[in-house]
Amino acid sequence: MVSLSSLRRLHMSSLHFQFDMNGQHETLHISGAVDVRTFVLFDAVMQCLANSGGVLHIDLGDVDSFNSPAVGALVMLATQRRSHGGMLHVRCRSNGTVALMIQRARLDALFNLEFDPDDSSNAKPK
Repeated sequence: MVSLSSLRRLHMSSLHFQFDMNGQHETLHISGAVDVRTFVLFDAVMQCLANSGGVLHIDLGDVDSFNSPAVGALVMLATQRRSHGGMLHVRCRSNGTVALMIQRARLDALFNLEFDPDDSSNAKPK
């Protein structure tokens, strides 16, 4: 299992994690590809963050590949954090793979989906 202390900066060839704490704000920045090769690491990190309350922001704006098991891992994370009195916010590009996967599954409300303010096309994909 991945510990919170090891999350400060963690990377695997094509998947990178940066964890920041600003007061009561926890933000996990993820970049790269969440695919068959990297899903095990992604899932381990999500499980590590699941059993605590508080607000967690996950920034997936720099994720260029995202698969359906990754959506499942986010569902588990959101559900577990809520059961501990917490909340999950997911930020991504409005025209990116992450937004498309989440919106097709009709899960944007579960994740409090937010779009990257630097995204030039803040329209939701159809």
